[in-house]
Amino acid sequence: MKNKKILFLLIITIFLIGCSEKKEPIKLIEVSGEGGSTIYQNDNIKIEISSNMENPEDIYKSILNELQRIDKFAKVGSLEIQISKRNIIPRLDKIIKCDGKYIETEEFKKELIKKSYGIYDNWISEGLYAKIYDIEKPEVDFASYYANNEFSLFGSRFFEPFSSGEEIESIKSASIDLVEYLLENNKKEELLKNEIYIEDIEKWGEDKNIDLAYQREIESLMNRVEAYAITGKFILNTREEINGFKIDMNLEGIKSKMRGTDQYDTSKKIEQIILNFDKDILSIKREIKKEAPRFYAEYKEILNNLPKVNYIFEVQETNYFGGYFSLDTHEIHLISVNVHPHEYSHFMFYVGFANVEPYIKEPSWWDEGMASYAQIIEPDRYEVWIQREFYVAKNPMYGYDDLENVTDDILIKVNSICEKILEIYEKNDIRLDNIEEVSRDKNKRQKLNLLRSSYKDRIIETIYGEEFNKGEAPNDLMMESNSMDPYLHYGFGQYLMIEYGLEKMLFLKVSDYENLTFKEYFGKTFEELKVDWMNYLKENIKGIETIL
Repeated sequence: MKNKKILFLLIITIFLIGCSEKKEPIKLIEVSGEGGSTIYQNDNIKIEISSNMENPEDIYKSILNELQRIDKFAKVGSLEIQISKRNIIPRLDKIIKCDGKYIETEEFKKELIKKSYGIYDNWISEGLYAKIYDIEKPEVDFASYYANNEFSLFGSRFFEPFSSGEEIESIKSASIDLVEYLLENNKKEELLKNEIYIEDIEKWGEDKNIDLAYQREIESLMNRVEAYAITGKFILNTREEINGFKIDMNLEGIKSKMRGTDQYDTSKKIEQIILNFDKDILSIKREIKKEAPRFYAEYKEILNNLPKVNYIFEVQETNYFGGYFSLDTHEIHLISVNVHPHEYSHFMFYVGFANVEPYIKEPSWWDEGMASYAQIIEPDRYEVWIQREFYVAKNPMYGYDDLENVTDDILIKVNSICEKILEIYEKNDIRLDNIEEVSRDKNKRQKLNLLRSSYKDRIIETIYGEEFNKGEAPNDLMMESNSMDPYLHYGFGQYLMIEYGLEKMLFLKVSDYENLTFKEYFGKTFEELKVDWMNYLKENIKGIETIL
């Protein structure tokens, strides 16, 4: 009798487990949307089909069929889709916006998986796509392939613009194989939450004879980056909570700028660019926390929760030789990735503090001085900058060589300025053969930046044959100091940071500039501070008086 009771309980338990695992199909309610569109929705899913689409019911059934299949593997989360003829070029950010043709593609199914589970990493969605849709894994000899190539799971490796056919097949096969391995080892929840780490895949790599050393170097890219290529553009998106940004690149432009020896090399360089962006952003925040602890404590929520940046990699030549921050669109345009810390500073303080009262656009000397200070914070990044400064000093017409009406007299004057600059470098023990030493010395980095701000305007004036706007500072108001030469703003702002501290300068950011005088804030007038600044340069940079 006892055994019969146990057997009965087991049958009931199995029945209940079976019932609990059976999932109800997704149910959506149809409602009318704006402009005659039709919306199908429930608490977490919304599908909007424009009235300009033919056979909207067939489109809806097709999408719902894909969602039912995905939901059987794991419950679909928050998801929004907009279908319209206007969306010929798909937009795949928070909302999937596309036309009827795109929903028939393999890419659409992968995008559904990403958005259904909140996945960023392409390798995870690639593996889950194969699992959910029973895609056969391509056979690859991992040991042979990765004996000659560094193993990376980063998403850019999936796209032909940056990868060879062999590499694409290899990384897809590795993704499918790895996802299968993780599912077999009870890591389904971690996969769906983007919480996979190197220790989770070490045994897999060992079994496949794959060296994970390079993957360890770029581990911070895992769980946070998605990548896709659409109509001549390559898009990288990161999770917003971890230095969130979006990179929008023209494919031909980025390939020409990378100048890699092969496609694999280009892909690896993109990975390094992203890691360097991370390093820049974290270094700026650490510097503020260290040198301005009161300011950091008061504004850390802003500093650590900045909006997502949209980076535009410029291809065409412009008047901005390194890059610029667009006040209108809040985009950072990069012609050279080396100027990233400078432009990110503009973004941080313009966009991040836009809602802090009283908000008054800071004077250029503060804005450019802070951006120049940000440029010297990270030693490894500044090393590249120093090399560029030497190159420009030895090639005075760099960036101007396509200008017309550049006379021999102008060339002689520009060459004379640059010869003096090289002499000043030497007098201050800043040489090409000790760049690493200079980059590790914050004092020397500051000297080089102050030196640059002292001569850059003179070179431009000589080439273009015109002077920048110059003038005095009426009433000693801080906003009026913009009457200085634009490039001198870099040096003036930096000098005040060195002399009065980063904390004092940062609190100035949240002050009312319009009615504040230099005398009130620094204890000296603008004219007195300019004299102190020139004296500081002469005392700390040997030979600088020859170009002042």
